[in-house]
Amino acid sequence: MAWGSVGEAQSTRLRRIRQETPGRCASIDPVTTPSVDPTAPLILVNPRASRIVDPAERERISNAVVAAVRRRFGREPRVETGSLDDSRSALAEMVDPPMVVVVGGDGTVREAADALIGRAIPLAVIPAGTGNVLAGAIGIRGVRSGLDAMRHGRPRVIDLGRARWTPADGDGATHERTFAVACGMGLDARIMAAAEHEWKRRMRFGAYIGAAVREVLRLETARFHITADGEAIELEGYLALVANAGELVPGRIGPRRPIDPGDGLLDLIVLGGANPAAGLRSAVELLVRSGDLGGAVIRRTMTQVAIEAEPAQPIETDGDPHPAGRLEARVIAAAMTVLVPAR
Repeated sequence: MAWGSVGEAQSTRLRRIRQETPGRCASIDPVTTPSVDPTAPLILVNPRASRIVDPAERERISNAVVAAVRRRFGREPRVETGSLDDSRSALAEMVDPPMVVVVGGDGTVREAADALIGRAIPLAVIPAGTGNVLAGAIGIRGVRSGLDAMRHGRPRVIDLGRARWTPADGDGATHERTFAVACGMGLDARIMAAAEHEWKRRMRFGAYIGAAVREVLRLETARFHITADGEAIELEGYLALVANAGELVPGRIGPRRPIDPGDGLLDLIVLGGANPAAGLRSAVELLVRSGDLGGAVIRRTMTQVAIEAEPAQPIETDGDPHPAGRLEARVIAAAMTVLVPAR
């Protein structure tokens, strides 16, 4: 496909060179580490991640990560604990570090992943967000598991996806971004929009459960028009999801056939039904059957897809909500390397 040039997206990033005085090389203060060695291991800490908003907990986990990097590489890492723009700048400035570590959730992981496409730099994930879906998909279920993968883990090559969406009520402008977990439209996007940041910070995963209950109580169907690898699909239902990794309920409930982030494909899941009872039957079918599905619920793999709905449905990419409109997605096969737990 002609759209979605990752190189062009990366080339537009802000590249700033900070003039800083020498100092200690691994600070967890809310400023960029004084050392700007572009080859140093890079640690990105998201201070807004729901599990480390407490400064003491953030410091404890950050210190453990810094110590693990020192032991593994025998050198000081660069630690970035500032804003999202600061993290993006650090990623743009790095020159083949031996490792990038993310202490945060799926959004921070996505930012790092976007910078690592096609590069042999392993990404280590310390799950500190609300969903931590990608971490769970690669076998990392908590901070301790993430630290173990940093110290003793093995590399695994995984895919990413590239999404492009056009808001229905806009001026026709399109937007693009890489996704590590999933993108979609319909019910899942409504749930993500309903789980506001403050609610997520206070309730963590419970924020998604509360948002799901609230949205299910006012469910309305839409007519989905989908073209997947050239095949047209039309279905009345509640959501259309394009997944690279993860579970239906992160860490708790997944489809009978797991979503493989390293198979070179994306999974299309469409939950159909003309009413809530039919939608529930479709969800059960998705949970209990293992093969490709058709009929009221669609489950199939593909490399690219375009989705529209009547009425237009809201869109999400890796949990970030966007206005209703048209969504396209394609796989970026064998895009990056992550560290996963040893056998």
